[in-house]
Amino acid sequence: MPNRESWRYAAPNAVTAANIAAGFGSMLAAANGRFEVAVYLLVLSILLDLADGRVARRFNATSELGQQLDSFSDAISFCAAPAFLIQRALLTELEGIGVAISITYVLAGVFRLARFNLMSDAHGKAQKTCGLPTPIAAGYLMALTLIRDDIPPQAAAIVVLFFAGFMISRVPLPEVPPRGALGLAFFIGFWSYIVVIMKPNWYTIGFWNAWNVIILLMAKAHERKLAASEA
Repeated sequence: MPNRESWRYAAPNAVTAANIAAGFGSMLAAANGRFEVAVYLLVLSILLDLADGRVARRFNATSELGQQLDSFSDAISFCAAPAFLIQRALLTELEGIGVAISITYVLAGVFRLARFNLMSDAHGKAQKTCGLPTPIAAGYLMALTLIRDDIPPQAAAIVVLFFAGFMISRVPLPEVPPRGALGLAFFIGFWSYIVVIMKPNWYTIGFWNAWNVIILLMAKAHERKLAASEA
């Protein structure tokens, strides 16, 4: 019979398992042309991805198994699922080229996840991360899907390739602290993305992009301040 210790570790892993289920459900929805439903399921995946680490820390249940499960869930929900979604929703007209672009995105995301695992451990994260995190890249593909009637497939293909390259780039991005001004900025940015999902248009997407730039600039300024205080 499982002891109390095993149940403690089961809690965050169950959240991660739900993330995987939502990602796979998104692919099923996309395969049947229900693109909005597919996007909503990936939003659920993002929420679950934010929650599993918090649950693990709450129960003091971080583990190497949990880290590996988290990477597998990211590979499904934020690499394979959004690539399949964008291919079905926007890149189908490009035929073989569209398939190749979608595969490129998947491979870039998985490579990024593998590199991240080599640079981190089960109990913490580095102050910096190289390349764009897969959930953020997936968020842009989801937004593209929602405005698919307003963007040509060729332009969508360029955007997908851009984010594939950004994920595997060596661009250092600082972590956003969960508290203080940066935490508040992240909170506003998250809800601005929810507005994008509910009201997808160029205005809401433009505000979300602008706010992301503000968060990045604030994070860079915070990083410089920490470096100056440690010097």
